[in-house]
Order: sequence, then structure tokens, then C-alpha cells
Amino acid sequence: MDMLKRRVFYIFLFLHALLWTLISTLRNVMSIDSMEAVTWGQLLSFGTNKHPPLSGWLMSGFYNLFGQHDIAAYILGQLCIITGFIFIYKLAKNFISEEKAFCSVMILEACLYYTFDVFIDNFNCNILFMALWPMVIYYFYKSVRENKIFDWILFGVTSGFAFLGKYQIVFLFFGMLLYLIFAQREQFRQKGMYLAILVGSLVIAPHVIWLFKTDFFSFAYMIERTQAETNNLPIILVKMSHIFYPIKFFLGLFSSVLACIGLYLLTAWQAKNISFKPENISKNDKLFLLFIFFTPIIAQGMMGFFTGNRVPAIWGSIMVCLTGVMLFYFIPIKFKENSFKFFTILSYTAMGVSLLVVLIFWLLQTKFFISYPYQTIIPEINKEWSTATNGAPLKYVGGDIGYVFQFAYYNEQKPTVILDTFGHTNPWIDHKDVLNSGAIIIKENSKGIDDRVKGFVELMPENYKVSPKFYSAEICNKIGKCKNKDFYYVIVPPLK
Repeated sequence: MDMLKRRVFYIFLFLHALLWTLISTLRNVMSIDSMEAVTWGQLLSFGTNKHPPLSGWLMSGFYNLFGQHDIAAYILGQLCIITGFIFIYKLAKNFISEEKAFCSVMILEACLYYTFDVFIDNFNCNILFMALWPMVIYYFYKSVRENKIFDWILFGVTSGFAFLGKYQIVFLFFGMLLYLIFAQREQFRQKGMYLAILVGSLVIAPHVIWLFKTDFFSFAYMIERTQAETNNLPIILVKMSHIFYPIKFFLGLFSSVLACIGLYLLTAWQAKNISFKPENISKNDKLFLLFIFFTPIIAQGMMGFFTGNRVPAIWGSIMVCLTGVMLFYFIPIKFKENSFKFFTILSYTAMGVSLLVVLIFWLLQTKFFISYPYQTIIPEINKEWSTATNGAPLKYVGGDIGYVFQFAYYNEQKPTVILDTFGHTNPWIDHKDVLNSGAIIIKENSKGIDDRVKGFVELMPENYKVSPKFYSAEICNKIGKCKNKDFYYVIVPPLK
């Protein structure tokens, strides 16, 4: 019977990866986040304009491995999801029975962060973290429990890679530190933990050096991102922002797992029992789960409390990965003979409903980032460029990322994207070559273009003028409903 349950679990993993990869191929273009990650990887740099470099290295590697085809992003995203599922299962077995460990993974099929959001984003730092976050937790637990040098080394390596994935891992480290202080103080007298710190430090050292060399300009993105929407709020909410943003963050995370809780309650109803006392009482295990699960969530949310800046709920998406483990451990259900089968049916139903919702969304949507009509936009703008520059090659394109990456990645000329470095010097672009070669600047509105081309115009001859060109792209869904997406672009011809 245990072998049968394992097979059910393995089939679940396979079907999840296969079906969510296939439905992603319905997109006209891969996500902007995925294209941006490819750009980062091609820079061969130890840092990017927004995040540490690991997501870029992986995405660029897969993109080239699959012949620069969009499916690379869909496959890589699902590999991250499945890897995370496996490590959640491996960790869960230490707290609950194996069949409930399976369920603690399958319950996440009802979490939109593992389904709909992956269809939208394909692959990015958050999706990479869906593999790294549970992996780091697992090796930390294994190291503390067994205190083996090899496990501590693995913890150090995975922690280092997690830091290279996204700085957000520090919130998890904070939870681990609190756990050590309150439950495992003897570890501070052991060499294993310090070896892990040394190994992790060596892994991240090149990136840290890069940060100092570039004046930490990747941190500027986080500051801009958190402040971006404050001015759009009513005055009353601006004044209450220190309270409003944390509450919004916590409510966002809670709403993301409501369907998971629904699956759990349906299983409790079927089994006709539920308890609020853990089955296997262990003070250390309880403290471990409480610190590891709640500390990162609270710490992330409280950033909004202390700064008054917004904290997008998506930043906490990976922090709910142990929702199933927490439910099955702290509010246990005594499974009946057919409870596992019942829960499996619920999980597959959640998978089917999620896929159906995404399919309906795809049929009805007219989203620019999903259905970008590059077959018409790119040839028309390329023709304008060729006419204005007497057939000069298009080497650079810059502007809003929601318009630039699709234009660059599906363009036969393969222009380089000028990444926004938020006022810092761009270390990947030869500014003199950009000026000599010219560029196309694409923005949502003409006012934004003025700021982008200012640097070009100041160095151009006095009689040189640039004027924005208006473009309206028609996007139609699968039932014939169309809408126009308007934007502006400027052709800055070569100086020479």
C-alpha cells in the first residue's frame, strides 16, 4: 500500500510538471521576467540591476540548451516547482507520516502561487526560490538533528546559492537563528555551523565583491519597487501606510492559501475528526516549524511597518510552502482507510480546476505581456528604423521593460537591451558605442520618452531633434474581442 501511495505521488509530480508546461506553451511570448533573466545570464556578471545572478545564469543556460526556444522557461519553472515539492516531502516525513507528507505537497496544488502565477511568470527569482527555500530548510533541519559535517557543508552550499538567488533568504536565516538561540544553543559550540557559514560565504563572495564595486545599485530596485505605488493611495492610507501595507501583505498571503485550507477541511470532514494537539509531541520540532514558518513572514511584513513602504504579497509567495506541513502537524487529522484516496481526488480536482481557470483566462485575455503581436510590431518598427538610419543595424533598444524585452527577443536583429540601472553607471553597456550606433527607445507615454532620450539629445548636433512616434497595437482574444495597446517610441539614429 505504501508503494502504491508513492506511485500516486510520483504520478502527481509528473502530471503537474507536464500539464503546467503544456498549458504555458499557449502563450504567444514567454514572460518578461524570463526574458529579463536571459539577459542577465548573457551578461556573464556576478550581479544584475535587480537581483543576484543565479536566476539569470540558470535561465540563460536553459534558453541556450533548448535552442533559444520559449519552452526553456516553462520547463525550468516546473523543474523548480517539482524540486521544491520533493524537498517539502523529505522535510515533512520528519514530522508527520509518509502519506500525510505526500498530502502536504499535493495540497499546494490549490495555492495560486504554484499554479496561476507560474503560468504568468514562467520563471523568475520567486519561482527559483520555490526550489531553494525548502531545500535550505531541509538541510538545516538535517544538520541540526544529526550534526554531520557533510550535512552542514550541504547547508552552507545551498544557503549560498539561495543568497545568489534572492536576498530575501535573509528572513529565513533570521528564523533559523532564533531557533538556534531558543532551542539549539549547543550548536554555537559545534564546528559544523561555522563550517557552513564559511562555505556559504565562499559561495557568495564574488557577488559581494561585485556589490561593493557597483555601489550596491541592485538594492536601488528594491527601494524603487516598494515606493512605487505610495503616491497613488488615498491620503488616509498614505498616513496609515505603516499599518496598511503589513496588513495587506499578511492578508495577501492568507488569501493565497485559503483554497489549501478548504481542501484540508474537506478531508477533516470526510475523516470526521480533527485535533488541535500534534500527534508526535516534540518541543524542538514544534519550535522548529514555528520559527521557520512564521518568522520570515512576520519579518517580511514588518518591513512595511518600519518603513511605511509597500510589501507586495508575491514577495512572500515562497514562505507558504510549508502550509500543508503546518496543518497536518499542528491540527492533525486521523486518517481513515480511504482518507488518502479522498485527498488525492481533491488534489487532482484542484489541479483540473486550476488548469481550467487558466485556460479560460487564456481564451479571454488580451494581455500585452502574454499575446504581444510581435509578428506585426517588430517588422513595422524595424522598417522605420531602417528608413531613418539608411539601413544601419539595430544594436540597442531601451525603455520600459514591458515593451522592450519582447521587441528585442523576437527581433531577428537581436538588439541589446539597455537595462535600467536606476541612476547608476551601467557596467554592461559601452555608452559611446550606444551613442555612435543609435537606439530605439520604447515607453508607455511620450513624457517618459523625453527623460530617456535626454542624454542622447544633449550630445547631438544643435539642430538635431527627436520626436516620439505613436503606435497602437491591436490584441484580440480567442473569441474575437479586441483592444488596443498604445505606446510611443523614438528612433535615435547613429551619431556617425
